[in-house]
Amino acid sequence: MNRTDRLQAILTHLQSKKVVTAQEIADRFGLSLRTIYRDIRALEESGIPIGAEAGIGYYINESYNMQPVALTKEEASALIVGAKLMSKNGDIATNRDFENALFKIKSVLHPLEKQNAETLSQHIEVLGNEKEKNLYISEIQRAITEKKIIKIKYTSLKDPVPVERMVECVGLCNYSGKWHLFAWCHLRKDYRDFRLDRIVELSITDFSCYKDDILTLSQFLDLQKPFDVTPNISFRIKKDVHQYLDNWKEYYGFVFEEEHEDSYVMHFSSNNYTSIAFMILNSGCMATDIRPQEVIDSIRFYAKKTYDWYCKEL
Repeated sequence: MNRTDRLQAILTHLQSKKVVTAQEIADRFGLSLRTIYRDIRALEESGIPIGAEAGIGYYINESYNMQPVALTKEEASALIVGAKLMSKNGDIATNRDFENALFKIKSVLHPLEKQNAETLSQHIEVLGNEKEKNLYISEIQRAITEKKIIKIKYTSLKDPVPVERMVECVGLCNYSGKWHLFAWCHLRKDYRDFRLDRIVELSITDFSCYKDDILTLSQFLDLQKPFDVTPNISFRIKKDVHQYLDNWKEYYGFVFEEEHEDSYVMHFSSNNYTSIAFMILNSGCMATDIRPQEVIDSIRFYAKKTYDWYCKEL
């Protein structure tokens, strides 16, 4: 990237946030702080009203407005991919908001860029759950920015009856194909991981969050280790059928796998032995060394049920 393009990129970065540190800019472009300081001075000398707060960072005066920036072909392509992913991984509200934002971005594209974006859109697809749903993502985001306590009614695996909770948000995270809310639960007096598709009702209260030492999202991930789970299910499959599970294993609590000469030993963490049994049966992988016994029992039960059904006179 030449210096002119870099200065333009730095200006765009400065406008993307309220305050930006020199170190953040240096890390993004892989440059030294000394180079960034020179670039900031060059922008100031060109008439850009850049302010600075000692020990905090740089900001641009709110009265300054920059003309819309033309996107490169690669940037426009990335937006199309993002839109496709969002359509299958967001919810009703966030999908609508993302689509509205994308229309605004497309409106400033040059005619050729618009044509390229439309062409790409017709040649990229993400397969997933088409069911309309509301996961309250927008409401949770608003509660986070406004630092408000939210009230939810939540169903867990152990208790299908919704329980009312008052929680203070730590952050949102998408893993294993599901959206999760990490939050401090007033009912349990501890941090909890709430799956958004199990929230049956949510409202933002008028109460401000008051837990002074609440964790940041990065601190929660470091301390709670939601992905560092101990596997309780394992089985062995031949290498030639590994592909049949590889695309779906993340949805069943996959933790890790061990590669051997002619097989893989798959390790999962799940309390739903039935779903693991269905996965093994549906894949046709003929798994061996299955643990625990509950998974074997479930496989035998459904295999016998299927045999009895199709071997009777239809």
